[in-house]
Amino acid sequence: MIDVQTNAGDVAAKFSAKAEAIPDAVGKGVRSWLLATEAQAVRNLTGGGAAWTYPVPVRTGNLRGARTVQQPSPGIGIIQFTAAYAWAIHTGKVTQWAGRGKTRQVQKTARPFAQDAGDKVPPDKYVIGAVAEVLRT
Repeated sequence: MIDVQTNAGDVAAKFSAKAEAIPDAVGKGVRSWLLATEAQAVRNLTGGGAAWTYPVPVRTGNLRGARTVQQPSPGIGIIQFTAAYAWAIHTGKVTQWAGRGKTRQVQKTARPFAQDAGDKVPPDKYVIGAVAEVLRT
């Protein structure tokens, strides 16, 4: 009779451990991406230019300060800017006084500071990097 010995059990245990660690690595990568994207969005809100230019001029810093970062699950991240005028800055749709108690919607130059930050900071650099680190070990 032939006695065959393998390390298949050890290999299977290592692969199982790596598979269990991947969701945590994705969460870590998404969190790193969220923080980098938030930092870029804040940089986009640190302009000193004229009105309706980009980056957005700062008067009080309220827009930069009124933000939250959440990660409800490993693969989902949310950055919210909650200042009352954040949507107007993002879309350029501004309500202006039209006289005699009336207002009108006016289209200004849109400055989608949060979207631009998300576009500028590639998530794959963070998420794939974190997963690759787990697979390397």
